Amino acid sequence: MYAKFDTTTPTPRTRRHRRIAAAVMGTLAVLAVIAVVAAPDGSTQPTGSGCEEPTDPDLFTGSGPGDTTSGPAVIFGFNHAYYVDRSAEQASRFLTPDSVIAAGDRLQTGIDAVPADTRHCVSISSLGSFGDAARWKVTVGEFRPGIEPWIAEQTITTRTLDGVTLISEIAATPA
Repeated sequence: MYAKFDTTTPTPRTRRHRRIAAAVMGTLAVLAVIAVVAAPDGSTQPTGSGCEEPTDPDLFTGSGPGDTTSGPAVIFGFNHAYYVDRSAEQASRFLTPDSVIAAGDRLQTGIDAVPADTRHCVSISSLGSFGDAARWKVTVGEFRPGIEPWIAEQTITTRTLDGVTLISEIAATPA
């Protein structure tokens, strides 16, 4: 008389797949926002940063100058020095002395390879803290004139010592 439905409890594998699906959907949502922001509007000169204010309180989005007061602030600072100031010297101020990130001439060579009128937008969410370190999921949208946006997924580790937060590692997140 009534239809029977399978009401079994999800297996750990099913739950893991659901978490992965949720993470993928979240990433796609961030990429969709960046893609919409980067859509050409008919003007030849880009206006603004290309970043929109996030509606999620756990997501930090921007392209401002940043500082060393928190993980998101130092990540913004490094990217601003890279894309706006175009200075390896300025970018290095946001790195720990023992950072595994290329500095000096190698960093400046990377900066010089990016066209000067490139815009950027950074989205950051926490992956958790451990001791004086924190890990961050970072999406950097790079908007070069005349070509499709380039999106980089990164995991950035920051460390806070004596109230100063700096970047100790930037790793590409595998696709």
